[in-house]
Amino acid sequence: MLSISNKAVVLAALKHLIGERNTSVIDTYLPDSYIQHSATVKDGKAGLLEALEQLKQLPAPASAKNPVVRTIEDGDYVMLHLDVAFMGKNVAVVDLYRLENGKLAEHWDATQENASTEGGSEITDLHLTSSNKTAIARYVQESRASYEGEPIKVHRIIGEGNFVMVQASTSGAVHYDIYRLQDGQPAEHWQVTQAIPAHLPHNNGMI
Repeated sequence: MLSISNKAVVLAALKHLIGERNTSVIDTYLPDSYIQHSATVKDGKAGLLEALEQLKQLPAPASAKNPVVRTIEDGDYVMLHLDVAFMGKNVAVVDLYRLENGKLAEHWDATQENASTEGGSEITDLHLTSSNKTAIARYVQESRASYEGEPIKVHRIIGEGNFVMVQASTSGAVHYDIYRLQDGQPAEHWQVTQAIPAHLPHNNGMI
């Protein structure tokens, strides 16, 4: 039996559920225990299904451009960095998924209008994944320990080769920082930051 990578599972789910708006395959990709952290979607499989049904009511995108700019897979975690044209706006999105038994078990995200997604995307230096994650952890601690004067709490660091993503938060926002490394140093940096609303459609928090 051929195995499929977690990254391939996430990309297939994105294509079928979001791109094709095919809600009939939701059981293929989500378990009943699915946990949602998004600021705009209710918890569980039922919450995502409701959001997808609402999406069906919107006009299909005029462009067939693939919104996925870069991806990172690290064990059970997969990150997508997307450039989305939606309702006349350009929005940068970071989606982070935790997979379990080949299905999407948990989801976090953040969106920011007009945040840059341009730049490198090719994953190289897979043998340097661990050392690059360590380098970014040190860099964040030494150089990016605060955001607008407020301390940053790091929750997860995931990496694949020359790309590392840091999931962090302050008291009022979530922050996703993506780094491309070269020779063990940050060579490119992207950030998606979203304020945490006063009320969420679930009790899971955004982080």
